[in-house]
Amino acid sequence: MDYIRSFLFAPGSNIAVMQKALNSAADAVILDLEDAVSIAEKETAREQVVDLLASSERSQRVYVRINGWDTPWGRADLENVLAGSIDGIILPKAESPEIVAEVAGSLPQHCDFIPLVETARGLLNAYAVAACHERISRLAFGAVDFTADIGIAYPKNGISLLYARSQLVIVSRAADLLPPVDTVFPDLADASGFAAELDQVRQLGMFGKLAIHPKQLELIHAAFTPSRQKIAEAQKVVKAFENAERQGVAALEIEGQFVDYPVYRQALKLVALAGTLLPDSKGQA
Repeated sequence: MDYIRSFLFAPGSNIAVMQKALNSAADAVILDLEDAVSIAEKETAREQVVDLLASSERSQRVYVRINGWDTPWGRADLENVLAGSIDGIILPKAESPEIVAEVAGSLPQHCDFIPLVETARGLLNAYAVAACHERISRLAFGAVDFTADIGIAYPKNGISLLYARSQLVIVSRAADLLPPVDTVFPDLADASGFAAELDQVRQLGMFGKLAIHPKQLELIHAAFTPSRQKIAEAQKVVKAFENAERQGVAALEIEGQFVDYPVYRQALKLVALAGTLLPDSKGQA
């Protein structure tokens, strides 16, 4: 399971936008057959996505968000897009572990699977959903639908979403998944608000962000890529702790910081993450 910083949505009904997304700097692209596509365009959008999957060259991961399993299009979406070359499936409105497990069980071995939690019922069932099938790599949060479901406006400061985000972090860890991916930020003109939200969700323990425009990618990548300084500090902690451990010491001070096993393990995770996102770091100081 790989860490992915950015998932960029592109509507399946718009070929030009899909091509633009596939030429972007996004770590992953989500070709969308659900909310970004009108009912009248569902069949055409599916055909266009299938054609694009068969013909396009791309360097990033490609996912498809199918329509809900209880809609007239969901099953046909899945059957058709699996005939192409895709990296994963996004299932919207994930609420039922039975349905999520059914979809997961129909995927080929190479195909990643991310249920999207977008409702109050989905949040209450999040652990059961997260733990229902080994194919699930992580959950994602759809806060625009979630806030509509619970009857509030999308918040500027994120306070009203604090519980939901924290709950997804906790259930993901309990189910041994990667950290959950955060929701889209709908206000493209509010760069400062976007940066503040990225900082908040990173501190809560989420990793990665759904995006609706390529101009959001730079801030997303900056938020979820450890700085060279942080990497160097983590590498120093790992090296010093392992040297001390070989001498029978499991608690020490490094430049004023108390280091024991939990601190060491956290540093080890950061070094591993850096090796994934920044391969030139190679885990070396």
